[in-house]
Amino acid sequence: MRTKGSAKELERVRLIAARMFAQEKSTHEISTTLSVDDQTVRAWRRAWRKKGSAGLLARPHPGPPARLTPEEQQQLVRMLAKEPAAYGFAKHLWTTPLVAKLIAQTFGVQYHSDYVGTLLHALGFSCQKPMRRAKERDESRIEKWRQESWPELLKKKRRGTP
Repeated sequence: MRTKGSAKELERVRLIAARMFAQEKSTHEISTTLSVDDQTVRAWRRAWRKKGSAGLLARPHPGPPARLTPEEQQQLVRMLAKEPAAYGFAKHLWTTPLVAKLIAQTFGVQYHSDYVGTLLHALGFSCQKPMRRAKERDESRIEKWRQESWPELLKKKRRGTP
């Protein structure tokens, strides 16, 4: 599991280790001082011997840059607070294909609907599915049945039970 902290913070710890390598400190001493595992220090030492301190620098994350700026992402969050009908969609709930259309119309950026779910999760949204209920369902009659009829059914003994 990755150590907690930003890339710059972790890089700072590795560069401290590099100075300790130059002072010929032992692996155990470095791992104890920096609160990391011995195996981690040995891996850092190999990288340091191979490339020097440059081998311990943070590397940029792989992959293309984000297509939506942080400001556009926040605008999307505000837009999703409203119903789809507010943006001309004939739906009552947001779906990932619908959000992909909204992003394309508003920002001119094409996303596959499968990726939109990942993007929404990163923005703090979670998948919500409405409960399926009959339109004719009468909550007051159900509650009345639970209060009056259900206790009576529980009191009755079944035939053949000891």
